[in-house]
Amino acid sequence: MVSEINLSTSLENYLEAILVLERRNRVARVKDIAEHLSVQMPSVTGAVKNLRDKGLVNYEKNSFISLTPEGMQIARAIERRHSVLQCFLENVLLVDTQQATDIACKMEHALDTETAEKLCNSIKYFTNEILTRQDLTKEQWQDILTSRRTPCTICHSWPTS
Repeated sequence: MVSEINLSTSLENYLEAILVLERRNRVARVKDIAEHLSVQMPSVTGAVKNLRDKGLVNYEKNSFISLTPEGMQIARAIERRHSVLQCFLENVLLVDTQQATDIACKMEHALDTETAEKLCNSIKYFTNEILTRQDLTKEQWQDILTSRRTPCTICHSWPTS
């Protein structure tokens, strides 16, 4: 189970970036993280030191950065939440890929693991039981999503114009 370390959105983004860079290059460097996140190198250095002090990365000045086992576990959990959200946005709400990516990046930090799992199970159920068994086409589902005829009785809200 992922440890209960309280991390800011920014620090979670650094962990996720390090994970991506480790996969791509086997190691992460301050310069690569700065480019990946579009931030300045001194910002990266400060964040990496903070993550090191929390025991989430291995880092010494002028050396490569790597995730500790705990840092890897947290980074993978963040990545999982992002994937679940992106899947929901693209496959259920039919949001285009780039917009889904951008929205998932913002939402992943507010979603806890248990809720992400419930959302994942909902996506599976929706895809396998609703769309497939109802023989709904993507176009029919899009029409349902964009319908603004009546108030939502579940959320108790009226559609916006």
